[in-house]
Amino acid sequence: RHGGLPALMALLASTNLAIQEQAIVVLRNLSLDPENEVRIVEEGAVPAIVNLVRSPVEAIQEHAAVTLRNLSLNDDNEVRIVEEGALPPLIAMLHSVKASLQLQAVGVLRNLSVKMENKLTIVQEGALPPMVRLLESPEEEVQLQVSVVLRNLAVNASNKVKIVQAGVLSPLLKLLRSPNVRVQEQACATVQNLSVNNDNKLKIVEEGGI
Repeated sequence: RHGGLPALMALLASTNLAIQEQAIVVLRNLSLDPENEVRIVEEGAVPAIVNLVRSPVEAIQEHAAVTLRNLSLNDDNEVRIVEEGALPPLIAMLHSVKASLQLQAVGVLRNLSVKMENKLTIVQEGALPPMVRLLESPEEEVQLQVSVVLRNLAVNASNKVKIVQAGVLSPLLKLLRSPNVRVQEQACATVQNLSVNNDNKLKIVEEGGI
């Protein structure tokens, strides 16, 4: 398995889009194996995968994002994926009109946002405005996953302020009344993290949090 990675990585940069797609699907499948999660990153595949998140072909974008989501399940890979430029195209994917692409991008951010080193970087790279907008998505799964990312980000002290400044409270508090209990739970956990900040305590009440 190890010996096949360089050849696959080369195909990720093929000028033939069909070959690109086939190669990223193979890597997507391989990345499900915990041992391969480490090998793929160690072999230097992340920049080529990140490049495919920018592909004009939505299917390739989605396969690349799923591959990054799989790789980011490994604790050691989380910082490396951010360092190798994954955030800008993933954040751009949040602006997609397709819920499937939104979900894949949010899925990677969910994994990456667990790592303390990434919490500030994700906010600094501009993830908050599209995520605040996606809290109002008609898709409950999008609402749920975005709430989890915001909950993770709100662990960081300075992010607590920035998240509220980004306008999160109004759509987030609406989710406390969601018919989906899982959405309610994650929205409430996010509000809980934000409420640790003294300035936010009053703002939560002013926005109708009680």
